Amino acid sequence: MSGRITNLSNPSAARPVTNARGTLRRLASIAAVLLVCLWTQGLAASDAGASASEEPIHLILLHTNDVHGQTLPRRATWIEDREVWVGGLERAAAYIESVRRRADGPGEGVVLVDGGDWFQGTPEGRVREGREFVKLLKRLDYDAMALGNHEFDLGIEPLLALLLEAEMPSVCANLYESGERVGWVRPYRIVERCGLRIAFVGLISPSTPDITHVEARRLDFRDPIAEFTRVCDELPDDIDLVIPLTHNGLYLDRELAVARPDLPLVVGGHSHTYLRDGVVVGPTRIVQAGDKCTVVGRVDLLIDPATKRVLSSTSRLIELDRDPDPEFVDAELAAGVARLVERTDAAMSVEVGRLSETPVPPTPFASGGLGSWIADSMRTFARADVGLHNRGGIRSSLAKGPVTRRALFEVCPFGNTVVSFELTGAELEACLEQAIESRPEIRIEVSGVELDVRMVDDEEHPLRLVAVRVGGEPLDPKRTYRMATNSFLATGGDRVFRFDRELDLLDSGVLINELLEQQFAGTKSIALPTDSRFARVD
Repeated sequence: MSGRITNLSNPSAARPVTNARGTLRRLASIAAVLLVCLWTQGLAASDAGASASEEPIHLILLHTNDVHGQTLPRRATWIEDREVWVGGLERAAAYIESVRRRADGPGEGVVLVDGGDWFQGTPEGRVREGREFVKLLKRLDYDAMALGNHEFDLGIEPLLALLLEAEMPSVCANLYESGERVGWVRPYRIVERCGLRIAFVGLISPSTPDITHVEARRLDFRDPIAEFTRVCDELPDDIDLVIPLTHNGLYLDRELAVARPDLPLVVGGHSHTYLRDGVVVGPTRIVQAGDKCTVVGRVDLLIDPATKRVLSSTSRLIELDRDPDPEFVDAELAAGVARLVERTDAAMSVEVGRLSETPVPPTPFASGGLGSWIADSMRTFARADVGLHNRGGIRSSLAKGPVTRRALFEVCPFGNTVVSFELTGAELEACLEQAIESRPEIRIEVSGVELDVRMVDDEEHPLRLVAVRVGGEPLDPKRTYRMATNSFLATGGDRVFRFDRELDLLDSGVLINELLEQQFAGTKSIALPTDSRFARVD
């Protein structure tokens, strides 16, 4: 079965009329036949004209991804000249409802899907291990939802409890255990709209075991392209349209589009990419809607009602930068949001300090001020030689002015603690090489070290670590150094610290966001680092 299934209708053949005996009767019959033929041809022409003039089906696909528990609007820290608040569940729900109500014409239909990472990332998202937030998310009435890597952050049992209680329409086709596809999530879901049967096939990144809770390593996250093809062969024959719903990131979505040029659309997540107009690879449109419920993605598909082929597609992102129209507000959702925020707001709204300037943003080849501050804070706290933090563990930014406890939680929401351990200079260099050279861009922040990096002609792995200085001195391979990092990396996350020997880990039990709050103690305002700890060399 191909990625898109088309049903073709066959016209029925006209039956001949039999002549009677006798000349007069024969002539009369011939005349009758002529009249019947003319009448039949007129009907056929009329039917053909009706078919040709039949309007295409207008399918509106709305999509979100990487919502990460964003219950409330959040400040747009990327807008510095004024204070703007964007996103939030109520705004998203109101826009979705407005589209549903207005798509009431013949041949119009709306589908809502999500690309994974539902709850992890805010205080509200952590209440009852995500179950309270997911109940609110369910009010939006999704048709299909991909599993994301952060669904596994608390372990497998909490995820199973969430899925059981919330009854989310989750999909994931490339997740196996003990050689069998897991039975607690469907590989696909079939949605019917406007006479179309649409199969949404869920796919998750095969790197998930390296970037989430250690329990995920007991599962087998298989190649998404191969598993997508396998699932297509299992689909019923009457499916008109197959759409991958992925948490793979844009890079793997591109690979899927190249491998399966029969796909009209891929709906993605994971890389937090704001694809304003989508990305077109051959005949395939790839869409993704950023993160944190800041926008809702919209795809408009025109589909031939006879052949079920996609005639055209357009995509855009709808900014959620204003209060919703009261006509489309979900009162029950608003009440649920208020109750959930009330459970967290008293502690989280406290102002803990101020920043004198907005942090320098990270670039693919230079440090960011926020990440450098986190690494510095861990290194100083643990009395270590080196501090290292992953950029993937920094989930929000800060702006000049007041900083609340909520803002710090949203920067580091995963409950990771400060961990330290000893390693040799040779092991330290190997870890830094792994962290730098295994990625297409720098994805760590460091403290106490300076790294010289060279660009090479390798599209997937363009960086090479040339030199390391610790405390201003060249790294000594035989010396013992003390490393401070977060508990996710220390236990093998991102494959940075993986050795043949067992590390003697000292877990402080101090949460990263709590450590950052301590940095404001006794001071009215602080300035974050502006230097880069990475240097590009020729």
